[in-house]
Amino acid sequence: MFGITFANSAMLYGLWAALLPLVIHLLNRRRTVSVPFSNVALLQALQRDRMRRVKLKQIVLLILRTLLLVLIVLAFSRPTLQGAQSGGEDVRTTAVLLLDRSLSMQYRTPEGTLFERAKARLQETLGLFDARDEVQLVLVDDRAEEVESGTLDHLKARVDVLRPGFRETQLETGLVDALATLRASQMLNRELYIFSDLARNGWEGVPDSLDFQGVSVFVVSERPLVQHNLGVLNAGPVGQILTVGTQATLSIELANYGDTPKSGVAVQVFLDGRRIGQQVLTLPKKGSKRLYMPFVPEKGGTVPLRVEIGDDDLTADNVYVSVLNIPERVSVLIVGDSADAGYFVERALFTRSTLLVQQGLPADLTPDLLAQTDVVFLCNVSRLSRGAQEALTRRVESGAGLMVFLGDRVDVRYYNQAFAKTLLPVALISVQGLAGGAYQRIQTHASDHPLLSHLGADKLLQDPRFYTYYRLRPKTDTQAVFTLGNGAPLLVEGRVGNGKVMVFASGIQTDLKWTDLPLSGFFVPFLHQAVHYLGIGAFGRREYQVGESVYREVRGQAPREALVRPPQGEDQTIWPEQRGPRPVWPVGEVGVPGLWKIYAQERLSDQFAVHVAHSESDLSIVSDRRLEAIGARVVDSGESLADVVLTTRHGRELWRAVLLAALLMMIAEMLIVRSAQTERSGAESAS
Repeated sequence: MFGITFANSAMLYGLWAALLPLVIHLLNRRRTVSVPFSNVALLQALQRDRMRRVKLKQIVLLILRTLLLVLIVLAFSRPTLQGAQSGGEDVRTTAVLLLDRSLSMQYRTPEGTLFERAKARLQETLGLFDARDEVQLVLVDDRAEEVESGTLDHLKARVDVLRPGFRETQLETGLVDALATLRASQMLNRELYIFSDLARNGWEGVPDSLDFQGVSVFVVSERPLVQHNLGVLNAGPVGQILTVGTQATLSIELANYGDTPKSGVAVQVFLDGRRIGQQVLTLPKKGSKRLYMPFVPEKGGTVPLRVEIGDDDLTADNVYVSVLNIPERVSVLIVGDSADAGYFVERALFTRSTLLVQQGLPADLTPDLLAQTDVVFLCNVSRLSRGAQEALTRRVESGAGLMVFLGDRVDVRYYNQAFAKTLLPVALISVQGLAGGAYQRIQTHASDHPLLSHLGADKLLQDPRFYTYYRLRPKTDTQAVFTLGNGAPLLVEGRVGNGKVMVFASGIQTDLKWTDLPLSGFFVPFLHQAVHYLGIGAFGRREYQVGESVYREVRGQAPREALVRPPQGEDQTIWPEQRGPRPVWPVGEVGVPGLWKIYAQERLSDQFAVHVAHSESDLSIVSDRRLEAIGARVVDSGESLADVVLTTRHGRELWRAVLLAALLMMIAEMLIVRSAQTERSGAESAS
């Protein structure tokens, strides 16, 4: 059924101008005046007949002039037929087609993947346009990428070869760009098509402020009837620091995104390509479950971990790959203002063969030395030079660990101002307590912290006595690992870039006036745990998400080139770049999940894991309120796009016909006026 719409409806306010002829007519009406004259009855009869004709012509002129103004206003309002199955030569369309190519579109159904189904619907949509229309196809995930197109036939051919990716859905960028394109168009029909699975996560970031006024929005939905999908959320060691030959425990979390419970789920775990365990479990519907698996690392370095479950309707999240950092040898640098400042730290670490321990002064903190250091201990250091502080900051930001033991030589002003700006996660308030006086013990601790995973009974924590210590004020985003009996934080942890920084409120001078911690059974295992915990970051970041740009630090002397081998696709050659003090391998954006490897001089030089976004595994549908907010018309799989779109599209524009009618009215008005003037002239001649 056809209807009339107006492309420029604001001009309809001009219809008030149609009242002008009536107003002018009313203002120009004259009262008749009686003038005594001789008996001219015949003339009076003729005058009555003439006045009837004059009044009739005036009414006709009033109607014609009113209609003339109405038609002119309507012409400028651009009336069009709506719901036309075919338009005239003047009807054109600007359309932007957004095709969701995110990971969730790989979901398999009996009719093919959701992406394949969406492509078929997209091809159907392209049939609604002709060569006069402007059609733009944009692929969206967490970015928007326009598909280069020429003719409609060329665009249809490009659609056939499109493939989904592994990135997450974020529709905001695509919608903003599409609206900018459509608003800039002068065409009467402006249409936006969204081919998507309507998964809720892709719509959460779309702001309500987007204005879709004047744009017809069609959401072409492709969804599974029932969702059956399992996924591995994460996997990694539980708390403890990994060492060769020491038993550890893996924590593995799995999720069931489906609408029914799933039993008999087999989970297999591989370490360095060797299967180390398998378990079978049941997952609740719309829920998750965690399992634990013991293992013993047999070698150090970077060791790949792989957890996998059986295939289902979305396979990309059935495998989780990680890279475990198992230190073979950790380089430790102990820095103090004097040779004996770090005596107890050096004695505690000296016996461990997996540690390379060096001592130095604050002036020794150079970029070259720090580049070969994994963990730095500052023991009662008064202050650092600007160059030493900058070099230490850069090394910690790149992943090295830092432990700060305070003491009586500390320059509080320097620590609270210059040092706190870059490295220190606390502010020093004041010194508490007296040597040999009343003491405090460790009262509370973060029980799940990796530092405490192998320290034994809590009795060890109660042994040390603290006579003197600094009252600390932690900054935001820090954690108090140990707290004294009076509530004062004793050990505070913070992060700087990729590295960790810990501040110990008391001092470990050789005179033991501040604490007897070095003499307790807690000290040696605590320091060993701290070294491995702080040193893990020195291995560098090992896990990324699909879509991130990756730069890997070059270890040792930089070769001239290297080969990047992704989990899928072809190898590519890369060359080292200088970023900061050290060269890096510019891997670029990683678009495929799994284990990525870098080969230099025909040897495995580096490896890292890439994960998919967990949000893509959940295809829970977006709320109706969100779709109503943008005025979207949802087209389900069983509906015909032609029936939905063509009934809302503007058809032939009628402004030419309306202007023609206005011209005819103008001609008629001129003829009537001319006839009235002729008649008046004849009457004057007869008299």
